[in-house]
Amino acid sequence: MSAVPPTKRPMPLTAAIGLALLAAPPLEGDDWPIWLGPTRDGISRETGWRKDWPAEGPPRLFDKSIGEGYSAVAVSRGRLLLFHRVRDEERLESLDPLTGKEGWKAGSPTDYVDQYGYNNGPRAAPVVDPGSASGPGCVYTISAKGLLQCLELSSGRKLWSHDIEGEFKVERFFFGVGPAPLIDGNLVVVNLGGADMGTGTTFAFDKLDGRLAWKTATDGGSYAVVQPAEIDGARHLFVFHRGGLSCLDPQGGRERWKFPWHSRLYESVNAATPLVIGDIVFFSASYRTGGVSLRVRKDSHEVLWKDDLESREKILDTHWSTATHVDGHLYGFGGRHEGEAQLTCVEQKTGRVLWRWASELGRGSAIYADGHFIALGERGDLALLKLSPKGHEEVKKLPRVLSYPAWTPPVLANGVLYLRDEKRLIAFDLRPRVTVSPPEK
Repeated sequence: MSAVPPTKRPMPLTAAIGLALLAAPPLEGDDWPIWLGPTRDGISRETGWRKDWPAEGPPRLFDKSIGEGYSAVAVSRGRLLLFHRVRDEERLESLDPLTGKEGWKAGSPTDYVDQYGYNNGPRAAPVVDPGSASGPGCVYTISAKGLLQCLELSSGRKLWSHDIEGEFKVERFFFGVGPAPLIDGNLVVVNLGGADMGTGTTFAFDKLDGRLAWKTATDGGSYAVVQPAEIDGARHLFVFHRGGLSCLDPQGGRERWKFPWHSRLYESVNAATPLVIGDIVFFSASYRTGGVSLRVRKDSHEVLWKDDLESREKILDTHWSTATHVDGHLYGFGGRHEGEAQLTCVEQKTGRVLWRWASELGRGSAIYADGHFIALGERGDLALLKLSPKGHEEVKKLPRVLSYPAWTPPVLANGVLYLRDEKRLIAFDLRPRVTVSPPEK
């Protein structure tokens, strides 16, 4: 007589959900605490995020009205940091990164007016130092008028501040102060200055107490963030100021060398952050200037390739958005005006242009993650791209997600994509979908 098999019992719902979670594509998430992300190059280490965007776009976790400004958000320790202007106050807010719900706020009065009629909010992204056993987590901001502040990350309490323009008599640049602060070791570093040569200064303050550590004269202001690197056994700070690129020693601020690189037009800026690729530094500017690739040694450099300043056609002339380096190639938006903007692929070692694409994104900005580029066009178009030396593929395009001018680069943190323009902040949920299978009978 054969045995009767036992009746199968339904799987508990919690177990079913657990198996579904295990079966879902894994998400490797990461915070985005500083300008251009954790690796300072616009490349996210996140994998497993959703790329199968529906026609209406990925789900929105929130879409909220915000104040003026161009500052990218920062994400760290479960906080979304938004720096914007609300009426006559420049305000840093701590938000819930999944709901946009407001936490603490810290504001400072401002009377900044953009002399060219652009908006009057802050330009520089907040920068988070998560802290350690020897110090608290802090967030650093710099206003359009040069007010540098250090705030406690957990509460927004002000720890120290410097009115740099007022204290040190620094001239103002065309569109106010723009580059985000750099945290390097125990220092917070910023470069400020005016449009005339010789009006700039790179400042280094102690990140915990605000004490001035050193200051070094530069050719003027810019909108490029200071870029640190370890090359040839030495620590370097690359400052792309009004007159070109200076290599500074972070221990005291001594200028090791300078490479002049600037437009012949007075009304011009150096705005794209330099890229460090091993022992190579790439930097670029618009306004009939172009790009340069230098191989760096401890106290010297050599030119690998550079644009011809006399030529009208440039290899890569990034305006404000920083190019991205992937597998030996540079991908960047070039062009001074929207109508002449092109996305360009350049062989990094030689400067050889492999292709150009006059897309509808205009002078866009992009980040790279998990084999794809997430690009935001200045008219507010969001695109998912696959770019390679062989060409370009537009996987998905969502028109007019934001309004013109959408000049702030995307931020990807823990599976959530954050975009902003001058009035709105949107959070798109790119975390993998979890499909719960029906319990087995």
